[in-house]
Amino acid sequence: MNTANHAAFADLSRPLLSSLSLEQRERLAGAWRMASQDIAEDIRFIRQYLKVIAGKEERLSTGTLVHSRAYVEACAGWLPQTVARYLRNLRAITECELAMTAAGIRFALSSDAWDA
Repeated sequence: MNTANHAAFADLSRPLLSSLSLEQRERLAGAWRMASQDIAEDIRFIRQYLKVIAGKEERLSTGTLVHSRAYVEACAGWLPQTVARYLRNLRAITECELAMTAAGIRFALSSDAWDA
């Protein structure tokens, strides 16, 4: 098989046309986008909470704590909730990507991976 035909028929395991209606495809793509945005926020907050917790004893040059003990405790309480939300969003992204792949809907593998 020549190269042009090989590229065209290389992946016949994926449907050529989506069996989902336009509304279903839009809903699925919207859920994927929202979970992707939410997971980015979760990562940002997790990093911030870990930074605050790690620096709980850091002090300014005046001897005052950089973060109050109450804020450090609050971050310690928010961290497990945020990790749980992160895991839910990760699962949602995975489920959406599986459904999108099965339906032949393309999606980016990373923020700079759009090749369509």
